[in-house]
Amino acid sequence: MSQHATLTTLREINASVVLEAIRADPPISRAEVSRRTGMTKPTVANALDLLASAGLVRQAEPPGEMHYGAVYFEPVHTLAHVLALDIGTRFVRGALCDLRGTMLARHDERIDDSDPATILRAAVAVRDTLSPGGPPEDGPAGGGGIELVAAGVPGVVDPEEGVIRQSNRPALEGMAIRSGLEAALGVPAEVETDVNLAVIGEHALGAGRGVADFAFLSIGAGVGAGLILGDRPHRGHRGAAGEVDDPAPGEDELPDSPSGDALMKWARAWIAAGLRDGDTTLRLDATPEAIFAAASRGDGLASAIVAEEARRIASRIATISRVADVELVVLGGGIGLACASILPEIGAALAGMLRHPPAVEVSALGNAPVLTGGLAHGTRLLRESVATRRISAAAKVSAAAKAAGSGAEAR
Repeated sequence: MSQHATLTTLREINASVVLEAIRADPPISRAEVSRRTGMTKPTVANALDLLASAGLVRQAEPPGEMHYGAVYFEPVHTLAHVLALDIGTRFVRGALCDLRGTMLARHDERIDDSDPATILRAAVAVRDTLSPGGPPEDGPAGGGGIELVAAGVPGVVDPEEGVIRQSNRPALEGMAIRSGLEAALGVPAEVETDVNLAVIGEHALGAGRGVADFAFLSIGAGVGAGLILGDRPHRGHRGAAGEVDDPAPGEDELPDSPSGDALMKWARAWIAAGLRDGDTTLRLDATPEAIFAAASRGDGLASAIVAEEARRIASRIATISRVADVELVVLGGGIGLACASILPEIGAALAGMLRHPPAVEVSALGNAPVLTGGLAHGTRLLRESVATRRISAAAKVSAAAKAAGSGAEAR
């Protein structure tokens, strides 16, 4: 490698380090960047020139009044945008953010079926709604366009092929979701199991913030878990970590599953018996929401159903805890979000199963943990790619200009 190439590479590395310091605590002065990175002030000044020419940073208003003439810098957030998608049973939910990672806009597109073509059409509709300028390159509100899609799907995503496996929605089984989204939306796509993005979202902005080892247990029509271990998402060898409710081939569900589908099957049998004996106010077509509401009003049969659901949820939490020894389990999904009123019952059941049970909380992110995780995951990836691309391009232009200047001097 030539000396010129080595110096250019070193400039790019220095610029990347300085950019991370600026992103960590903006606005920040040149002297403070030097102190935090350990670089000399001339090296920092050189890196800042490169970052400014790359469009990655700009001068900022100093915080407060006593800045003694220091020049402050902040990152430019609008160079590119991430589109997060949560592909659910009734909706394809979408959210948009810039490189800051903050949700800028959200839109939910209703779907009537899980056919792959329906999913892709809904994804395009979400993109078009959130990017009013038209095609992705035009960008929202005149800013940088959508450059990455981060999607959460119901099922295990093969990390190499980008294909959905083990989905509780048969229409999606075997769908090449990554390539399908890339073709439909015209940008690269990162696709994860929905609970993996949910646990990333909880780690970034939810109940798991600052917790190194925890799980997100999603309980809706099906059941799945996402894991953060050592402050990092744990996906497993084939992306299937956290499949705590996966029945054997040929079976619809495990006998003691806490899923919504399983709950309604055995709950209806209990309700039918209760109606015959006049022991309940529940109707035979009661929804999970109606059962939880009736239990809160003191209906004896509803309370018994909810207590059994608490035991089943505790059983899944115990399975996770025995293997991963997590500090916290966050409940999400339609049924998981309804469990705030039965956390004491879940805790009591856990105390009979584990010597050291984890804390259990209900997600505070509502129906948006997958979107929150998609934005966090996508922003991290996009920041890296945008910075690398722009720093490299600016360094090449700078090197070429210097080479041209040296040539002119030699002549």
